[in-house]
Amino acid sequence: MESSVSTNPLSKSALKRVKKAKDKEHLEQEKKAAAVAISQVEHHNIPENDNLDPTQYLANRLRRIELLKESGMNSYPHTFHITISIPEFVCRYAYLSAGEKLEAIEFETSLAGRVISKRASSSKLYFYELLGGGVRVQVLASASRDSDMDDVAFSNYHSGVKQGDIIGVRGYPGKSKRGELSIFVKSFVVLAPCLHMLPKHFASSVVDETRTQSFQGTTANDTWIPGDARNPDSYVLRDQKTRYRQRYLDLMMNPEVQTLFRTRARIISYIRSFLDNLGFLEVETPAMNLTAGGASARPFVTHHNELDTKLFMCVSPELYLKKLVVGGFDRVYETGKQFRNEGMDLTHSPEFTKCEFYMAYADYNDLMDLTEQLLSGKLLN
Repeated sequence: MESSVSTNPLSKSALKRVKKAKDKEHLEQEKKAAAVAISQVEHHNIPENDNLDPTQYLANRLRRIELLKESGMNSYPHTFHITISIPEFVCRYAYLSAGEKLEAIEFETSLAGRVISKRASSSKLYFYELLGGGVRVQVLASASRDSDMDDVAFSNYHSGVKQGDIIGVRGYPGKSKRGELSIFVKSFVVLAPCLHMLPKHFASSVVDETRTQSFQGTTANDTWIPGDARNPDSYVLRDQKTRYRQRYLDLMMNPEVQTLFRTRARIISYIRSFLDNLGFLEVETPAMNLTAGGASARPFVTHHNELDTKLFMCVSPELYLKKLVVGGFDRVYETGKQFRNEGMDLTHSPEFTKCEFYMAYADYNDLMDLTEQLLSGKLLN
C-alpha cells in the first residue's frame, strides 16, 4: 500500500523571510570568521604601522604570511594572467577625460606591478601607485566593486598590503575626478610580498620621476635621457658598494638605472642589426682555450677536471675569428664576454663585453667609414 505526503508550497513572503534569514546567518558567519582573523593578528602582535626597525618589520611580515598560509591563502601564487603591461595601459587609455570610466566587459583588463605607495581613504577604499616598465599608474580598490571579498575581509586583506609588494589587479580603466588615469579594481591579489622595509622617501622619488613621462612615451625636460649628465647624488640609494653588490635594489630604488640598462640593450641590438645588414655573420667562439692568444693580456686560469688540463679564459676572440675568415666567411663578428686578469677601476673591469668583427678585402679606410656610419646611424636612430 502506497502512502503519499503532500506539502503546501511556501508563499512568496515566507520564501523571502527564509532567504533573508539564511543571508543574515551567512553574514554573521563571515563576520565571526573575520573577527577571528583580526584577533589572530592582534594576538600575534602584528602592528599595522611601519614605524618599526627593519628586523622587527621583517619578523612581522613573515608572521603575517604564516597566518595567511594557515587560513588557506597562498601568499605566492604560481601565475597571474596579464592582458596588458602598465606602459601599454597608460598609452591606450590616456585619451579618457576626467571622471570617465569604461565599465563594459570588453574593456576589462588585468595588469601587475610593484606597489610604490599606498593610502587609505577609508577601510573600504584604498589607493595604490603601481610601477611597471618604468611607468606608474593609480590603482583604486573599493570594497563595493571587489567581487571576491566582503567588506570586513576586504579591509583586513588590504591592511596587510605594504610598499614594495608585487600585486596583480583585474578591473576596468578610467580616470578619477581629478583626471588621474586609474584602473578600478574588481579583483586584487598579492603575488609576492616584499619582506623588507623600503625607505620612506622611496615612493615620492619614484612617483616624481615616473610622473614626468608623458602618455606618448616621451620624456619631459627634467627626466634623465641618454646623453644627459647623470646625477647620482639625487638617487634614493646612494651608497656605491650597496648599489653594485645588490643591483636588484639599485634598479628598484633608482629608476634612472633601469633606463641605463634599456639603453645598453638598445645599443647592442642596433650594433647587431647594423652588422647583419652589411652581410656579417655573428658567431660564438670558445670562452676557454688551451692557449691565451689574441691579445697581450694576463689571462684567468682554470682547470678542466675531465681532461685534467689547464685552460685559459678568453682574452680576445681574434684568432678564432681570423680562422673563420680563412675558412671562407668573409665577414664575421662576435659580441661576447672577455676576461683579463689585470687592474680594475671605474672604467676597466676584468670581465667585459666586446664586439669584434673582421671583414675581408677591406683596409683601415673602409673600417673608419664603417665606424662613422655605425655611430652616426645610432645617434640618428
